[in-house]
Amino acid sequence: MLRLDPPQGGARQPRNANFPPPRRYTAAEQAERGPGRTLQRLADALSEGRDPLALRLDATGLAPERLLVFELTSDIQNFARAAARIPGLEFLGSDEIQGDDADASPSVYLMIPDAAALRQLVSMWSRFRNGVALPEGFAPWRNLFAQLRDIRVWGPQDRISPEDLEVLAQERVNADGFVRVELELVFRPAGGATEAEASAAIRQSGGVIVSRSRIDGAKYHALLADVPPAEIARVLARGQEGLVASEAVMHIRPQSAVHITAFEDVTSLVAAGAPLGALGDPVVALFDAVPLSGHPRLAGRLSVDDPFDLEPLAVGRRVHGTAMASAALHGDLNGPASESLSRRIQFVNIMFAPQNVGEAERFPDRLPADLFEIAVARMKTGPDATAPHVLVINASVGDRNKPFTGRISGWARVVDYLAQKYGLLFIISAGNHLDDLATPDLDHMAFEDLDGPAKARSALRASAASLAHRRVLAPAESVNALTVGALHADGFALGPLPASTFDVWQETGLCTVSSGLGPGYGNSVKPDVLVSGGRHHVRLLPAGPGHLLRPIGQGSELMGGIVVAAPPGPAAVNLDRVSRTVGTSVAAATLTGIAARAHELLEAAYDDFLAIPGPQRAALLKAVLVHCARWTPARDLIREILGPADNRQHVRQKDNIRRYLGYGAVDAAAVLACAEDRATLWSVGQLQREAAHTFSIPLPVAMSGLPRPHEITATVAWFTPPRVGAAAYRGVRLKLLEPATGKETFAVASARDQPDANQAHGGTVIHRRWTGDRAAALGATATFDLTVQRQLDEIDDPVVYALVTTVTMPGVAEVYAQVRDRTQIRPRAQVPVRP
Repeated sequence: MLRLDPPQGGARQPRNANFPPPRRYTAAEQAERGPGRTLQRLADALSEGRDPLALRLDATGLAPERLLVFELTSDIQNFARAAARIPGLEFLGSDEIQGDDADASPSVYLMIPDAAALRQLVSMWSRFRNGVALPEGFAPWRNLFAQLRDIRVWGPQDRISPEDLEVLAQERVNADGFVRVELELVFRPAGGATEAEASAAIRQSGGVIVSRSRIDGAKYHALLADVPPAEIARVLARGQEGLVASEAVMHIRPQSAVHITAFEDVTSLVAAGAPLGALGDPVVALFDAVPLSGHPRLAGRLSVDDPFDLEPLAVGRRVHGTAMASAALHGDLNGPASESLSRRIQFVNIMFAPQNVGEAERFPDRLPADLFEIAVARMKTGPDATAPHVLVINASVGDRNKPFTGRISGWARVVDYLAQKYGLLFIISAGNHLDDLATPDLDHMAFEDLDGPAKARSALRASAASLAHRRVLAPAESVNALTVGALHADGFALGPLPASTFDVWQETGLCTVSSGLGPGYGNSVKPDVLVSGGRHHVRLLPAGPGHLLRPIGQGSELMGGIVVAAPPGPAAVNLDRVSRTVGTSVAAATLTGIAARAHELLEAAYDDFLAIPGPQRAALLKAVLVHCARWTPARDLIREILGPADNRQHVRQKDNIRRYLGYGAVDAAAVLACAEDRATLWSVGQLQREAAHTFSIPLPVAMSGLPRPHEITATVAWFTPPRVGAAAYRGVRLKLLEPATGKETFAVASARDQPDANQAHGGTVIHRRWTGDRAAALGATATFDLTVQRQLDEIDDPVVYALVTTVTMPGVAEVYAQVRDRTQIRPRAQVPVRP
């Protein structure tokens, strides 16, 4: 890859946005509506001289020291400053909620007033109601009252969502007769009283606290607790008793539990290489279950850290961590031969294989977010940092009990905080869903009679019908992480299958039937990319007048998959044992290995590469991995089945496509090498508030006058500070401006086979492609100018970012050389090119 010349600095270009004003009510209208009547009852009660604290006797009423919910038609600018003017009022933050026919982007504000603050709030309501101006600096309160849709107390319905309610209802008691739950507490600057209140409620229920965690940077305060079944019954009833009524509790959630995907032993395909010595500090870490580090495929290649003392507990078969380490180091052992990583991998034990046969590898008795925070701090901070050079962390884990439903999980918030604080790229698996795909109106015999394409369409319809239940699993909704879905592909040859077993998405370019689907938080693109995760076959089952397709799980013959290292069986005859697996875990581990190889190649090509600050190199790897992704032919199949049929609704069509494909499938070969007819360039830097950088991409004159397909691609990546409790969770938003004149010069237009531009700007990776087939008139100094700008925000610190761009015209061999000759900084030696 080539290095871009330094950009030209400038100021942010303001946009001419013409958003409709938020819906507002007059004072007279509000006085007659539910929110106004609620506030007026409070005003009347306080005017009668009642003690404000007596209001707490009503569990559902507005009262001091109680979390109040203000639901608004839209976010209000500068409200936090106005709230800070009221002594005794804690403004805990805001969040966007699902839009509806009345309001496109409603918000909720959360506040805890003391008695004096509650009186002042009521006083301002009375002034608004009577048309009296509010004091200077309090104008945002007028907007709050005018935009108020509802006001209420945070209650049992908020503390447990319908999705969590469904999971908890199915949880079984553990060996001690308890059900384990996670309690996320109301985050307050002084959290001691909050935790004491929640702890008292747990003890009063007959439960015990197992572990606790407080991570201020993510505004995360949580308890892991064991509670008796009777308390779970009260939680499910969502009444005014027990934990579900505790005002210290924000959310009650099921215990985190990982899905361990299926593994099947296969005959060793390629002999293991000789163990390696240490070849440089690790730049990649894996957070996973205790591995079999002495396996011939892993020996000498891992630096294992055991901060939670899990090694003695890992007495079962060490399957998952061994497999993920193998995939990161070597890729698919059944794939094309490729070089293994030169550097060691830092391996951090966060799960273990228990002794009981058939019991899945699991977390210790701690909260996963807590494990991540401790492990990262141990690696990156202090004189005894265990792996200070690590830039990339793989987490091939997903919480099956917490599919994303619109509210970002505490675990994902902690990942976002750690990524930005330490400048780390987290590569996280999208998660796997092994639930049946149901088709109620086509019986199993009729399904068997369908041809291959018709079977694929039928299975995709069944998947689309259950989209809401097949979302990415926590912490994959993290906005700073790269989320990896599994492409339905592997290196095994197609062949006859057992009865009632089908490869329904064979050669479609879809993700696997089990891969977690998007979009992500804030409507961002999730999964970001797809990487080969094996062909996940299904078993056909009758179901009355319909049929079920069941993804093949543990203990069944997989038939396809990615081949990885595996622990030996009980007889331990073959120490070099391998197995095949399917799913997003191995896909994410494979992409982690590609990131490490990309770093090795850049390090070899540029003398000063290691002098670039770590966060900038991490952002560069993030951009590089997405840069070589594009939609597969499955685009057409998804558009056909999920629609809409009207091509004028192309934004909705693309929204459905990206749910399955993200930005597309990664071409690993393109990540790791340029070609004679393709030049990829990169740059890293920092953007100050409201600043912009413009890059001039050299266009080779060899492409001039040729009416043939050509393309330019650009990818921008960064790590945003998470603003927990703000309506804009992404503290820093970057924008890749559409070129004003370059598209005409280069005879290209925005490619149709990619997410919509607005969809592409919802996360922390922007990936855009422009294509054309008309002849372009290019002079010797022609350029394609790209501008990356920082949108308006309230963060004072600069943000690190990376830009990667590619110019290509297939078949024109001079492209790479002519672009290289126009760059100031050359690689140490010419990068190997693929003909």
